[in-house]
Amino acid sequence: MDFATARRDSLVRYLRRHISGEVRFDDTSRGLYSTDASHYQVRPLGVVLPKTIDDLTSTVQIASDLNVPITARGGGTSLSGQSIGPGIVIDCSKYLNAVGEVDVANRRVRVQPGVVLDHLNRALAPHGLMFGPDVATASRATLGGMIGNNSAGARSIVYRQTVDHVRALTAVLSDGARTEFGPLTALEYERKLELRTREGEAYRTVDSTVRQAASDILARTPKIVRKVSGYNLAALVERTPVGLVERTPAARPGAPTGAEGYPGPGGPGSPHSLVPLLVGSEGTLAVTAEVELAVVPRLKHRGLLVPQFASLGAALDALQACLELEPSAVELMDRMLIDLARNQRSLKNTMAAVRGRPEALLMVEFSSDDPAEVSYRVHELDRRLAGCMGLTASVPALDAATRDPLWALRSSAVPLLYGMPGDAKPVTFCEDAAVDPERLPEFAARFREIFHKHGTDGAFYGHASVGCLHIRPVLNIHEEAGVATMRKIMEDVTDLVLEFNGSLSGEHGDGLVRSEWNRKMFGPVVYEAFRQVKRGFDPGNVLNPGKIVDAPAMEDNMRVPPGRMPASDPPTVLDFSKQGGFFRSIELCNGAGVCRKTQGGAMCPSYRATKDEQDTTRARANALRLTLTNETPQKSRHAPIAQRWISDVMDLCLSCKACKSECPSNVDVAKLKSEFLHAFYARRARPLGHLFVKHIHRLSPLAARFAGVNNWFARRSWARRAMENLAGIDRRRSLPEWHRDHFRKWFYQTRNSERGTRNGKQEGESSSVSVPNSELRAPRSVVLLDDCFTTFQEPNIGRAAVALLERAGFTVELAGICCGRAMLSKGFLTDARKLARDGIAKLDHFAAQGIPILGLEPSCVLSLSDEWPELVPGPAAKRVAAAAEMADGWLARQVSDHGLALDVAPVAGKALLHPHCHQKALVGSKGTQDALRLVRGLDVTVLDAGCCGMAGAFGYEKQHYDVSVKIANLDLVPAVTAAPAATVIATGTSCRHQIRDLTGRVARHPLEVLAGEA
Repeated sequence: MDFATARRDSLVRYLRRHISGEVRFDDTSRGLYSTDASHYQVRPLGVVLPKTIDDLTSTVQIASDLNVPITARGGGTSLSGQSIGPGIVIDCSKYLNAVGEVDVANRRVRVQPGVVLDHLNRALAPHGLMFGPDVATASRATLGGMIGNNSAGARSIVYRQTVDHVRALTAVLSDGARTEFGPLTALEYERKLELRTREGEAYRTVDSTVRQAASDILARTPKIVRKVSGYNLAALVERTPVGLVERTPAARPGAPTGAEGYPGPGGPGSPHSLVPLLVGSEGTLAVTAEVELAVVPRLKHRGLLVPQFASLGAALDALQACLELEPSAVELMDRMLIDLARNQRSLKNTMAAVRGRPEALLMVEFSSDDPAEVSYRVHELDRRLAGCMGLTASVPALDAATRDPLWALRSSAVPLLYGMPGDAKPVTFCEDAAVDPERLPEFAARFREIFHKHGTDGAFYGHASVGCLHIRPVLNIHEEAGVATMRKIMEDVTDLVLEFNGSLSGEHGDGLVRSEWNRKMFGPVVYEAFRQVKRGFDPGNVLNPGKIVDAPAMEDNMRVPPGRMPASDPPTVLDFSKQGGFFRSIELCNGAGVCRKTQGGAMCPSYRATKDEQDTTRARANALRLTLTNETPQKSRHAPIAQRWISDVMDLCLSCKACKSECPSNVDVAKLKSEFLHAFYARRARPLGHLFVKHIHRLSPLAARFAGVNNWFARRSWARRAMENLAGIDRRRSLPEWHRDHFRKWFYQTRNSERGTRNGKQEGESSSVSVPNSELRAPRSVVLLDDCFTTFQEPNIGRAAVALLERAGFTVELAGICCGRAMLSKGFLTDARKLARDGIAKLDHFAAQGIPILGLEPSCVLSLSDEWPELVPGPAAKRVAAAAEMADGWLARQVSDHGLALDVAPVAGKALLHPHCHQKALVGSKGTQDALRLVRGLDVTVLDAGCCGMAGAFGYEKQHYDVSVKIANLDLVPAVTAAPAATVIATGTSCRHQIRDLTGRVARHPLEVLAGEA
């Protein structure tokens, strides 16, 4: 054992003796915490997840005593590399995430640093309050991170920056001393200066430094709203709230103003607070332990106008006209971002608001408690812009259904840009410059000239209202030439920013990417003042070293530096050509951390249950990237992507596919996991449970033949214990019921004897279906995918489907194939490919004739359209994929588009619809909703309840049962139990099984409801 290893092991033992939180110094954790949303990578010594403030204090003290660097990490969403470092990374997000009691009268709240902004705003919403700054990463950004970065957001023209909302904070200094910072009287301030402690030294250093360099500080600090570069010494010199300019519309009627809305740095009338210095210091001066925030009234109504322009310059020229009406935000998007959004599956409906092919658009938002005022301003701006040069269209969005998706589109900018195909990407390094908004048109034009000078172009988007645009040049920084061009561009951009009296960073901070340039931007006197302040707080340089001052070169510590790209991809069964190969499909993940959201959609169900970074989509992509770039030790004879540690990271992935649509970069971890499992078990023995899953299509007919015996055994506790020991199926999970008279058997027994009855009259009653001869022709055929679950476990669904289709005049044929879904989930890819080939050979005959292939189980029918073309690339697979769809949506479309008059029996009452995850991710639930609307009297609510947690075999497995149940209990189970009188409808067999097991309610398939069998 070498000295470094012995020292690390000693540190681990010491930490574990003194704190109750988690101490992780394993290679996996070190790898997963070595990156954030920047293009940098620094492997830490280890990771600590404190459970208490005492844990946090002890960790800093121990690290300081041993001279080990500390980096406090929020959600890991930094674009500049602030949240990675070489020592101990402290992650407060898992445990230190409590929101204290809300002081409604004084509009105050205390929070811990791990609180996510969206969570805070949900706690404030019942009181009509919110936190002012609204960053695009609100679903995963923590307040600790926002304080470290002095974050702002799209509405900073009204709400300004985080510093303007911090009343006081509790921080841990570099020696482990827990210290309170906030408003001080003159006497209290003098007493601080007299302290013979680290706190006193910090106060004395700041006081003397600011006095000596005051004139230089004021001269070199930009006089603009958005500036976060360096240390905020100007606020201490001015002793006034930061960032106020005359055009700030916060003073308009109805908007929160002055002390009512914001306390300003340190609070009104308190010139002695160091809070303005600590906020935005990127964890280099102290570690935030708790914070008292000022919160603001939540304005009830918002409206958007989306003017679209023939050029970027025309859009920016229209900015001043927008600002005259005092909007709450003006956001810019250019053609590059618009085009990327058009190709994003989840944004298809949103992009309908973008007319034609504009070069740029603005999103101008107005907010008020008065809806009439919002409407007036939207339409008044529309009128004023009508004569603007270059305006091509203008779209108002006053209702939430139209407005909110457009706003979400803007929030998805960063991962959308990283989803750009190819190795050249819009890179972050000069992306955060801010200038006076009046000079923005000229600034942007000059910026583009710099790009053209260096043979590239870039994306222009961001906060036009305050002159802070995120401008990213497209470069391949995996090559030496790209890295060299990055530096040349930065040299030119810093010159340009200085010429315009702007700030190199308006909100993203310095980190590893811009700290190097602070000496140039502020000059030697102010830069030396920064260094003195750093030494006063942190003489040992243990707090996030290398940020703001004394930084490495911006080219150092690259995530995938030149020469580290894998020479070739590992062999795969699935086709990754659309993503540019296996490695590039991994590189689509830029670390933005959207997978850490815990509300809305389904991504990522395992993280929502565990709150552990290891269980995110980001971590799974990172794990594969780390091993393919040789960033982790290869500890076995197996292929790089077949390492056992990657299995631990992949273990809780449910293959729900939510990341394929909800991740704006479309990182498809379900696909990656299938390839991983295929490689992992290439030279390893499979668990018996995997083999049961693989052969489900063969075992199911056998199980059905002896259904009585199997069902009897399934109800016996001793038999379930045996199954747990033998196949790993958790004894607490109920087993499916098998049917001897299964669907396939019923179909072939009755097709000749009863087909005529079902097509005509049934028991003397008139058919409920009428088919207009002018619209439809008979005979009409469909192929029904008789999946294993419908056929052998829920035959009533298959019978309902046939009844509906044949009563409507369609001839039904059974596909008689297996989709291979179960094999795909466990990585039996060569076997799944054989099934796909056989299935394509059989079904292409129908697809080529235009005969639809209809499915009842979403995961099965969507395998035909999603995985089959990647298992067996070619035109036949594409034809089958195009013909395959869910039966309920297809039936609804026959009614709406082709005049099929389907008179479904009415059902009075309320219903809850829970769509299957694969359905939500790949095609959406609109088809199912349209089908259920055919049922008169049925009031259907679509649950936004995430994943059910079952995920096929996942929820049966002993090692996954508890997580499966925890996922369901997050949203789905509470929603079902809260509506005891509602009919529960679920499209997936796994979902129905989970609902029955955990609530005792029987969930119905949509076609059962349509057929009147619910």
